[in-house]
Amino acid sequence: MHPMTPSRPLRLPQVTLAAVDTRAPDLALHALARSMAQATFGRVVLFSGAGAASLVPAGVELVPIEPIASGAGYSRFVLRELPAHVHTSHALIVQWDGFVVDASAWRDEFLDWDYVGAVWTEAPRTGQVGNGGFSLRSRRMLEAGRDPRIEHEHPEDLVLCHEYRALLEREHGVRIAPPGLARRFAFENERPAGPTFGFHGPYNLPRFLDEETLERWLDRLPDAFFRGRDARRLARALLGRRMGRAARRLVARRRASGMHDPKTRLLGLAAAALAAVQPSQGRQ
Repeated sequence: MHPMTPSRPLRLPQVTLAAVDTRAPDLALHALARSMAQATFGRVVLFSGAGAASLVPAGVELVPIEPIASGAGYSRFVLRELPAHVHTSHALIVQWDGFVVDASAWRDEFLDWDYVGAVWTEAPRTGQVGNGGFSLRSRRMLEAGRDPRIEHEHPEDLVLCHEYRALLEREHGVRIAPPGLARRFAFENERPAGPTFGFHGPYNLPRFLDEETLERWLDRLPDAFFRGRDARRLARALLGRRMGRAARRLVARRRASGMHDPKTRLLGLAAAALAAVQPSQGRQ
């Protein structure tokens, strides 16, 4: 699957495109740039440290914030602080590992709902829609997330779309998109049946980024990423796309972060074999 260039520019003046990242703002800016190449938004904002000012290009507004050191800190910001900065009817939240890839897959009916995100395949049908890493949220949903009765804040997408969903529907009238529509909007942990507006998940990046770019990104990510399951899934995806160099670099970072488990050793052997016998093929 490759990013599509729309035949007609997609204009979304009612949508604020936003990314929150104080750890690797350059990667978040790449996600914003990829999204901006597909559509024109009412406003594009990066929430990051003041030091990111030198990285921010024209067309992107930097809103300086204090460092966010954990997933819980990110969740708190999105729930409690982000709503005050969104003045359009909707916000499209992206992260470094998820962005717009096909403007032709946009449907205006996405805007009829208060929350649209990729489907969680393991959740019951009534709670399947909810992935927040690439999600469209109305101002109603953003404001509902500030409800003081929401005591748990992390992970914020699970909090909104599962734990407190009944409260938000009853007290704030929010409407979360049905799975069928959500699958047209984005994908994460399941193979898409057709074109989607966007995606989320580092293990899906090899569908859209070439190997050289992925190698640079691997150098920017912290050790904590390489110790997790997502790194292992990304390694398998790289091998599946025959990106041996990137897979080998990922496994090296995973070992350097302290992971020497049998699965990592097997991935290392596969990556070394692929890099040795078959040149990696970059994908745009």
